[in-house]
Amino acid sequence: MICRDKMVLIQLGRRPAARYSFLPVASIPKGKRMHVNGQDTTADHERFMRRAILLAKIAHSRNNTPVGSVVVLDGEVVSEGIENLPAGSSVTGHAEVLACQMAVDKTGKSLLERARLYTTAEPCFMCSYVIRQCEIALVVYGLETPIVGGITSSLPVLTDTSISGWKPPPGVLGGILREECRQLRAAGHQ
Repeated sequence: MICRDKMVLIQLGRRPAARYSFLPVASIPKGKRMHVNGQDTTADHERFMRRAILLAKIAHSRNNTPVGSVVVLDGEVVSEGIENLPAGSSVTGHAEVLACQMAVDKTGKSLLERARLYTTAEPCFMCSYVIRQCEIALVVYGLETPIVGGITSSLPVLTDTSISGWKPPPGVLGGILREECRQLRAAGHQ
């Protein structure tokens, strides 16, 4: 299971302002902890997040925002996304969108209900919509983006259970390799 110093994001209530909170894993009842495909270890999360960090560094080297994402299915990386903005020509060039689209293309399935998405930054509103539509099972991110984030902002598109006609939101795990992801963001602002 995830070590005690990691933080996990779980749903706590129905009011938007107090809907989510970071809690130490040890304080979360076992039934509320995230289990997907029987692989829920810190080592797994860190291994895939390190790949996302490498992709984010590639994005930064191309003068783009340093964000990288990978989609994992049955313990294997099936797709990767490297942020393609602002240098790219596509307004949807976010790493998470690109990784999800590649996963759909590679698997031939538009629903990725057994997949995990690892990303260095909390998915924005647009990326959160794509993740919800693909029915990704678990989103693991490194660093919060509270102004436009689909989890920690005032518009939690990724985790909102009250959106009519949408399937349940994915599990969410935040703060994996947070310091490395924070350093990437800081490098992107220089």
